[in-house]
Amino acid sequence: MVRILSNYILRYRLEKQLNSLSSVSKKNLKQFKTMIVLLPQEYEVNEQLFLSFSEEFKISIQNITLVVFSQNDSKAENMMITNRVCCSIDAVGFWGNINQDLTSLFQDEFDLLINYFDEQKLLPSYVSTFCKAKVRLGFSNANHKLNDLILAINPKETELFLSNASKYLKTILKKV
Repeated sequence: MVRILSNYILRYRLEKQLNSLSSVSKKNLKQFKTMIVLLPQEYEVNEQLFLSFSEEFKISIQNITLVVFSQNDSKAENMMITNRVCCSIDAVGFWGNINQDLTSLFQDEFDLLINYFDEQKLLPSYVSTFCKAKVRLGFSNANHKLNDLILAINPKETELFLSNASKYLKTILKKV
């Protein structure tokens, strides 16, 4: 019962946060220097694909942050991307307050945010709204207000998603 009430509060706060996303400026974006990826653990995407994607834009591995959503705050070992945050629903309090680990993440500004989830899941959507990003990329089944560039691709087709994203993002960088 408490979780249901808490989820209701989170949905309300999510809607308020979504309305503020449209005011982020896209001006003066010539290249991507930093990237954050929000990824549910159940997708089991090979992080090497994100590293290859980042190399296309010359984003250093130190400037990549991976936020993995799981049922618990389990830590993954032997991973290439060292800027990694594990996040579970326990990271968000009853009133939607976020714990210190995530709060420090929200103080950073990223050039590119990849919302690698295709459903309107509450926790990844909520966390995404707090991320400061100049360009937001995601799937068509996710909340459209979360993303600037939306691709209608199955998340299981990671390589196709990243190759199409690369093509569109390069076009955007040329026009800005």
